[in-house]
Amino acid sequence: MSQRTARDLVAARSGWICEVCGSATATNFHHRKNASQGGLWLPSNGLHLCGSGTTGCHGRITQNPADAYRLGWSVPSWQDPRAVTVFVFSHGMVLLDDAGRYLHTDQEVPCRAS
Repeated sequence: MSQRTARDLVAARSGWICEVCGSATATNFHHRKNASQGGLWLPSNGLHLCGSGTTGCHGRITQNPADAYRLGWSVPSWQDPRAVTVFVFSHGMVLLDDAGRYLHTDQEVPCRAS
């Protein structure tokens, strides 16, 4: 899939609202699995976020990797983003597909380890 197509599908899915906080305009495509680790330009591997790599929700993910992995905002290099649930403000824990849709699951938001 082309970068442009992936960006367009993720923007349509989010409605241009940050998929993490739901309260800001989404301006950035975040790779859940880093491109440097084989992450592709696919809607299942992308979140539409506010901020940049250092600000807004995009910065929050970068600065808090443990939370990002726990909530599916980041995916380890050995996992397939299509199989890793992710917390999205509007839908809770979902899977993301490559058609730009949310797939609902019964999984609850994981609690922070104490």
